Amino acid sequence: MAAELIAALLEATLAGTGAMLLVLILRRPVRVVLGAGAAYALWLCVPAALMAVLLPRGIDPSPAWPASWRVGPASALLPNPQRDLQAWRDLALLLWLGGAVACAAILAWQQYRFVRGLGKPVRRDDGLYQCTTAGAGLPAVAGTLRPRILLPADFARRYTAQEQALVIEHERVHVRRGDPLANALAAALRCLFWFHPLLPMALRRFRLDQELACDARVIARNPQARHAYGQAMLKTQFDELPLPLGCHWQARHPIKERIDMLKHPVPTGLSRTLAALLAVALSASTGYAAWAAQPAGSSLRSVPGSTPAVMASKLPPPRYPVEAAQQYIGGKVMLLVTVDTDGSVAEVEVEQSSPAGVFDVPAVEAARQWRFQPATENGRPARSQVRVPITFEAKPTEVDGGAG
Repeated sequence: MAAELIAALLEATLAGTGAMLLVLILRRPVRVVLGAGAAYALWLCVPAALMAVLLPRGIDPSPAWPASWRVGPASALLPNPQRDLQAWRDLALLLWLGGAVACAAILAWQQYRFVRGLGKPVRRDDGLYQCTTAGAGLPAVAGTLRPRILLPADFARRYTAQEQALVIEHERVHVRRGDPLANALAAALRCLFWFHPLLPMALRRFRLDQELACDARVIARNPQARHAYGQAMLKTQFDELPLPLGCHWQARHPIKERIDMLKHPVPTGLSRTLAALLAVALSASTGYAAWAAQPAGSSLRSVPGSTPAVMASKLPPPRYPVEAAQQYIGGKVMLLVTVDTDGSVAEVEVEQSSPAGVFDVPAVEAARQWRFQPATENGRPARSQVRVPITFEAKPTEVDGGAG
């Protein structure tokens, strides 16, 4: 299981890195040509690439399962690289899990810190919430599934009537577009890929593009209110730490860049159409590239007649028992392996063995580390059983050849 998780994490890291680099390269020129909304839509490439690696790559038509395993006595005298590799995988998985938990704890503290500083918000007649404090970062949208628009206690005194309307519209655009959910997904990626050196910078650019796109939407609806909107930005109190589950005004957002964006012309209908097509095309292309880069499996005959596939790289061979190797004892074992719906080995049964009991334990231990492409029944993964014959050859000159 550790090997599968580490392999999936590495594949997702490579796919996500390629997608992030692509977006970071394209976001500025796309923003200049097609607008801030188009640059923000480019970030769809990242989840598309990550989701693509979860899809099965397909089945290689060439069979990779031999008639039997042949294991020579030399394997009893050699180091066991599979066991050592498994130990490193377990350690890597433990470190990754510890980092993910620590990152989640930090984000939870940031969320708690922000919510605690709000006081006790009171629901207004218009459905918004007035806080009892003028905390940093307000106005803001907090929450994910049921986001709430939060206004500071001095909202009416700080902003003019026109500025109030523009700020509230800004926050409502966040809610309508689902930005709080997008930020929650970004927080989850921050926890899962805490070790990625590129991710913090990419997430900062993502949040900036999100705000720029929101600004552009408000100005598109109020083209004569650019000055008032800029004044509202300057009156807002910024927060140093980002809000994981929500949208708020952060000090890390370059205010100068956001105000400069107010001078840009409003995107036309054609620009918005081209932006949507570009986002869809790049997301689909990135997802397909990530999916196509995965290794393919190969076919394997199973007992009930289904055809699961097995990855040859996931088949560590059994080790020859030391005592049997010293006495030149050979034999055969027939295993009945039950493959679960996720491809893992659920059960291993020794159907036949000769000599009895000599090679059973190493054969079963090796089989429990194998990984299969599960069988399908009516298009869905199903449990299946596979018979695997293993031959232990006692020739003194035989070298461990694995599958033959």
